[in-house]
Amino acid sequence: MLSINISELIWTVINFFLLMFLLKRFLYTPIIRLLDERKAKLEEGLEAERKARETVEENRSRLDAETAETRKEAELLLSQSQAEDERRSAEMIAAAREQAEAGLKALQDGYEEELAQELSALSSHRQELSSLLAARLLGQEE
Repeated sequence: MLSINISELIWTVINFFLLMFLLKRFLYTPIIRLLDERKAKLEEGLEAERKARETVEENRSRLDAETAETRKEAELLLSQSQAEDERRSAEMIAAAREQAEAGLKALQDGYEEELAQELSALSSHRQELSSLLAARLLGQEE
């Protein structure tokens, strides 16, 4: 038959609880603490990564906005400079045209003045030439 020894049973139960207490105190608690610390570090790292991603997204959106604004400003400056260049070109062409017209007018005035002088010179020499021609035709030489 099977017999149960009470003292052995009590010592086995005491040993079992003592072993459980010692394992919990010196093995399970440090391991659980270590796992909790590791979990906290992982969560901290994940939180830092999430914040970094948010910062990157904010910076990217801000950079995109600044790029778009800079592009608009550049286009505006370019259109303004093109308009200014066209205005200056028109002014330069007008000034060149005015100078050319003034030069042409001066040449025409000079030509007309020279023509008038030549005509007056011819007019004064006409009488002389007429009398010389008449004298030669008539056979008289001076």
